Amino acid sequence: MDIEPNLPGNRMQQEWDQRSRENAFHYIASWQDQWNEEQFLLSGEQDVQRLVDPFLTASGFVPSDKRVLEIGCGVGRMSFALAKRFAVVDALDISGEMIKRANTIKEHLSIENVNFSAGSGRGLNQCSDESVDFAFSFIVFQHIPEVAIIESYIREMGRVLKRGGLFRFQVNGYFRRLLPFGYCLMWGKSAAPSASDSWRLNLPHIKFGKLNSWRGVSITAAEVRAACDAAELSITQIIGIDSKTMWVNGKKE
Repeated sequence: MDIEPNLPGNRMQQEWDQRSRENAFHYIASWQDQWNEEQFLLSGEQDVQRLVDPFLTASGFVPSDKRVLEIGCGVGRMSFALAKRFAVVDALDISGEMIKRANTIKEHLSIENVNFSAGSGRGLNQCSDESVDFAFSFIVFQHIPEVAIIESYIREMGRVLKRGGLFRFQVNGYFRRLLPFGYCLMWGKSAAPSASDSWRLNLPHIKFGKLNSWRGVSITAAEVRAACDAAELSITQIIGIDSKTMWVNGKKE
């Protein structure tokens, strides 16, 4: 489906295309300003080991003959690591520039089981109903500036997941108050980046600024639960409630 020029999806697309042209690796993995390709892809493998493998193992999920959907793949930082584990990876991003870069890396690596595609910025139109075994997204929904768009993606996950399929996605779980002229006040707990900094987890944190495709908007745990219920998705665990890195895990019954 095409996006009209005045809609948020089109603005997000243009802004992420520009970031891709400026410094794609940094805007995807912003904790480092300059990456070489090898280091960049290694960080993706490390994140899959840290964030995906334990979840699948705990769920008794064997990925070798399964299909995974990665929402917000960028240039494939985690996609190629997922391809080592899954039979097929469908990797989606709003930025056509990111997808071009991803396909260039794919050709260089000679990896055949990843399908990169550019999305509309609102849904998963490339995916058929009940075609996916696992839906995953990391540091993506935090950049979306409208709650309704995040909720749309959750509904779409419910559509494309098979019965018994798993999902794991991350959002900014802060509370928020929308203010005039596109500004927003958000507050919650500061999430711990590592076990050594776990003392930070419950510290209060406040963010204020204009909503855009970098800062993004928060969505509360209650809103996530309501969206999952509407999509017939059963949440098994929410980790880091009210934090800026809130994980939502579950299954489509």
